[in-house]
Amino acid sequence: MAALVASVGAFDLRLLGLAFRRTRLSDFSHRLLPWAWAAFAVQVITGLLLFSSEAVKLYDNPAFRLKLLLIALAGVQALLFQFLSFRNLSVWDERDNSPLGAKLAAGLSLLLWLAVVTAGRFIGFT
Repeated sequence: MAALVASVGAFDLRLLGLAFRRTRLSDFSHRLLPWAWAAFAVQVITGLLLFSSEAVKLYDNPAFRLKLLLIALAGVQALLFQFLSFRNLSVWDERDNSPLGAKLAAGLSLLLWLAVVTAGRFIGFT
């Protein structure tokens, strides 16, 4: 989870212009996004294994259901960003700031992953 949140978070902060401003966005994405997708795949596999060990207990847990919904939303949001906006990434290297749409997508991504982590922490308490 740390690898996923760190790689996605770093990329989102770069899109927002809050960190790594001297690094070209296209270079940064080529270094980080493969790690993010690999970490996402590992999270899906390990999550399924953990779920299989406590399926009956987790099935009715509202925090677990919320976490699954948030993960699905974050995954769809990432896919949409990658397939719709990613083509223009090299053009953004020439700009001082990312386009507004990219900044909104980055902010939404950060909020979704923060919510995933928060919902995951609440699973044990509900």
